[in-house]
Amino acid sequence: MNVLTSAQMRIAESLCVEREGITYLELMERAGRESAAIIMKHTEPCNVLVLCGKGKNGGDGFVIARHLSQAGYKVKILLVNGQPKVEDAVEMYSQIDKFSIDTDFYIDSIDDIKNSLDFADIFVECIFGTGFTGAPDERTARLIYALNESGKEIYSIDVPACVDCDNATITGTAVKATLTVAISALKNAHIMKSTAKYCGKIEIADIGITADEHIGAGSDIISFIDETEVKKILPERPADAHKGTFGHALNICGSKRMQGAAVLAAKGACRMGAGLVTAAFPDAAYNAVSAKLTEPLLLPLPCDEKGFLTADAYEEISEKMQKATAVLAGCGLGITTGTKQIIQLLLLNSQVPVVLDADGLNIVAESPELLDKSSSNIVITPHPGEMSRLCGKSVEEITENPVRTALLFAKEHNITVVLKGANTVVCAPGCPVYINSTGNSGLSRGGSGDLLAGMIVSLLAQGMSTFSAACCAVYLHGLCVDRFSVKRSPRFILPGDLADNMAKLLKDF
Repeated sequence: MNVLTSAQMRIAESLCVEREGITYLELMERAGRESAAIIMKHTEPCNVLVLCGKGKNGGDGFVIARHLSQAGYKVKILLVNGQPKVEDAVEMYSQIDKFSIDTDFYIDSIDDIKNSLDFADIFVECIFGTGFTGAPDERTARLIYALNESGKEIYSIDVPACVDCDNATITGTAVKATLTVAISALKNAHIMKSTAKYCGKIEIADIGITADEHIGAGSDIISFIDETEVKKILPERPADAHKGTFGHALNICGSKRMQGAAVLAAKGACRMGAGLVTAAFPDAAYNAVSAKLTEPLLLPLPCDEKGFLTADAYEEISEKMQKATAVLAGCGLGITTGTKQIIQLLLLNSQVPVVLDADGLNIVAESPELLDKSSSNIVITPHPGEMSRLCGKSVEEITENPVRTALLFAKEHNITVVLKGANTVVCAPGCPVYINSTGNSGLSRGGSGDLLAGMIVSLLAQGMSTFSAACCAVYLHGLCVDRFSVKRSPRFILPGDLADNMAKLLKDF
């Protein structure tokens, strides 16, 4: 499902008007009618205050007020910024005279509209919609505070007031909606965790705009997947399959002091369904790793006195690569002369997809040209700090615009980038930008990335494309912690808990 910017939404509306021969006024009527239907689905006839701005969002509000009034609701309109200024909104406002709908004006003082606020059982908020940027002025902030403190349900139309739709940011304050009706499609603000909490529950009002294939004109399409889509693209598991059917993942991970990384990556690869998983790690970590892994093949390799792989280990790695269908390298590997040589040789010689995580990325950051020299399809899985070392931007720059950062790097090196964060971003040349909607703070601890990397390499080993494997693994990784958090606090969830319970958590897939 595509996630639109405000500009893309305007393009889609324009194409709909052009192709179907309808008017913008009709689109406004549809938006208001469908929004009213959603509100009526969740409420019984009651006293409703519809707060309308002076633009198109306010126009939607006038239509909503009319339909709710016809359905038996007692409706009152509050003009937040005076009478409407946009032509279609002016027309919709003129139709209010035919109904028993009172109108009030918000001038400056909350006391002046106290009766209107007290009158309402619920609020329908149509003040700004997708067009708001910056911070609210003092009078608007006072109104928003009163709404949020009322304890009453708030139904926001398209985007809650004072939420920046495209940048998914809030400066100062914003309406905290009970439910947000997204007109025609989801927007960035609906899925980014920084603003999704202000949207409450989200439902999409279908107003007949079907121009998805054209909305990316002049910009990249942002998308997200849900459970239904994941189920469709996950590899099938036929009844007559055998272990060779589901590929062979080779994990080159761990060190003496970071043996847990090798364990979690191997568990992630096994749990996601790879037919065979080989865990390659320094032989100094054998006792620790072997005590925790029973399903994978174990490949202890030569290491130095500190427990890091030496360059000599590559000879055995190279032999195993001949049978592998995907390779993961980097989790807990360490940065030494030996591990640098292994990563370099791996990228230059692998003929199967490669996932690079953690120290694999930090090694590549010293020589990014390795990504361009490799003939493999590559997935990198950096957090913002690792991404900073890879691309030379500050962490602040990256977190301000993770989509742009990930997309530029993916295009520059022709790879798939999984930029981890509260909303993990997956980018690959020629694909939509995927922003993940699952996951919570339970993933904010060491080891979560190792588990994810193992899940990705498992799906690659089973034959999925780098982009599809990354999207599915990221979604399922977040879904695991979301479901596990229903009965346990995210504060106490460990990556090992998710690995051990993944089968139960993902039984529907």
